[in-house]
Amino acid sequence: MPSTESDAASYATTSETDFYELLQLPSSNTPLTPSLLRKSYRKASLKWHPDKNPSPEAAEIFHLLSIAYDVLSDPATRAAYDNARNARLARKRRNEAFDVNRKRMQEELESRERGAKKARTDGEDAEEQFRQQLEKLKAEGAELRRKREEAIRAAAAEEREKEDEAMADSRFSEIDRTLRVRWKRKGNEHVDEQHLRSIFSKYGAIQDCVVPPTKPDKEKKLKSALIVFTSIVAAHTAIHNTLDPGLKDLVWASGKEPDISHNHPTPKPSTSSPNPDYESITLMRMRAAEKAKIEARIRKEEEEEEAAAAEEGEEGDV
Repeated sequence: MPSTESDAASYATTSETDFYELLQLPSSNTPLTPSLLRKSYRKASLKWHPDKNPSPEAAEIFHLLSIAYDVLSDPATRAAYDNARNARLARKRRNEAFDVNRKRMQEELESRERGAKKARTDGEDAEEQFRQQLEKLKAEGAELRRKREEAIRAAAAEEREKEDEAMADSRFSEIDRTLRVRWKRKGNEHVDEQHLRSIFSKYGAIQDCVVPPTKPDKEKKLKSALIVFTSIVAAHTAIHNTLDPGLKDLVWASGKEPDISHNHPTPKPSTSSPNPDYESITLMRMRAAEKAKIEARIRKEEEEEEAAAAEEGEEGDV
């Protein structure tokens, strides 16, 4: 049965146990009838009776059930217990609220600390990124300056080379830059101006390629042509390279190799010309006359060679 009244009074103000919860009763705000209290007590006693639960925990709970019944069955003791219980619950709620506020404040503090740390980190990262970008821009600028300076030097060197080449070419006339090539007529019917240009253009730019027409009443053994280069260097390179198959010989059209070892004065261009068209026409006529003169000399040499070959053939017949 329940404990003594002194035990009940003592537990009413000091016990931390929730007797309503232990007996599975409504809260202290709900009216508690004696019949409901007895019913709940019997049900809990049967569950935790030492005969059914010999464990020490069961004996302790069974003892608390008796105290709970004594406390709640006496109105005065119950009132004292309710006051103590309500104060305890209020204190618990205050502590919980304080814990919630403290936790919230702690979370806010930690959040601010994380934000400040992130701001410092972001600032350091931004500064590092700016430094890296600045170094990259400096390197790119230096590379661009280097390439620009190299391009300027290369352009200047190319311009000087062109000027030197133009100056060198200006010292030589068109006849100096002209080569005479000969090939056997038989078996080389495919050799024409286009074929000759394809052969000799690998040595330099060709100004003109002249293949004199063959007279229909003469069947020559050899054919010849004139290759006029724009540069004396190209002409010199061509004549000192191996002759292509099918071609008999390649010589200077003037009969001798131009002297390129001495510097000849370069004629200064006229600063004023009363009639530029007249000068251009005169220059074209001079070139045409020079070309016609060379062609005539080539035909004469070929005729002389053929006549000599014919005389040798007649002597052989005798």
